[in-house]
Amino acid sequence: MSFIFDVGDDTVWSPALRVGDLYVRFITQIGEHLGLPTGLSSMASDYYYIDPDIFEALVKKMFEENFRSTHQVGRAMLESVLAPSAVILDRIIRPLSAATPDEREFLEKARALSMAR
Repeated sequence: MSFIFDVGDDTVWSPALRVGDLYVRFITQIGEHLGLPTGLSSMASDYYYIDPDIFEALVKKMFEENFRSTHQVGRAMLESVLAPSAVILDRIIRPLSAATPDEREFLEKARALSMAR
């Protein structure tokens, strides 16, 4: 069994149930913390539609906040959600742009994640 995250007619990620549930919980809390909507709409308990414009705005804000911070633990927590989110943006042809070597290294690691469709 797995979660489904769709954009339009395309499934952009299909993680295991527990991973999908954690992702939704984490990104929801981050969105609330940043004062931004997630762009996720629940179609069923394990099926979410992603509004690409809203999702992209949140992920870009997460990316900016992450690389502005010098707090190692805070960054590690944010990056656990930011990495799969960056891959989702890649899959909908809205990739994040790296301006620094640190950002480039992060995006390379994120893009190397094994994320089932």
